[in-house]
Amino acid sequence: MNTYGKVAFATVLWAMLGGCAANNGDTDTESQPNEGENQAAVSAAAAVTKTLYYEGACWWLKCANGNNATGACGYGCSDSQPRFARDYASRASCGTVVKVTANGKSVNAKVWDQSCCSRFEGTDGMLDALAIPHGDGTCTSKGHFTYGYGQKSATFYF
Repeated sequence: MNTYGKVAFATVLWAMLGGCAANNGDTDTESQPNEGENQAAVSAAAAVTKTLYYEGACWWLKCANGNNATGACGYGCSDSQPRFARDYASRASCGTVVKVTANGKSVNAKVWDQSCCSRFEGTDGMLDALAIPHGDGTCTSKGHFTYGYGQKSATFYF
């Protein structure tokens, strides 16, 4: 095998082993089924640990986005219900309810939106249930706002 062939083989092997995966500083501990395992049983046990960010209260989302904050799933915004915006569309379907843990607490939360920033973002109700301190920013009109605060590492059990 010539030098070009060796480099091409090493590049393919490196990519197959996950050398190109980026984690943005988060630990993605999503479990994958082993060949021959029952997919349904493994899916129930899959877990991902990521930073959970505060998405913002309904009033803030409506003001900052200049819309009625129905969310990507069309359910409408709720400050009291434990809901979250998924990090990307293939992570979980709209309406999927997953167990989320942080700070020694857990909550069953529903996918209601898709994050604009490929992150997990929770509602007031979700962050309250997990005892994660958070608060809204300011908003005077679309495009004239400041972001709120609140984030904590959380584990999502799909």
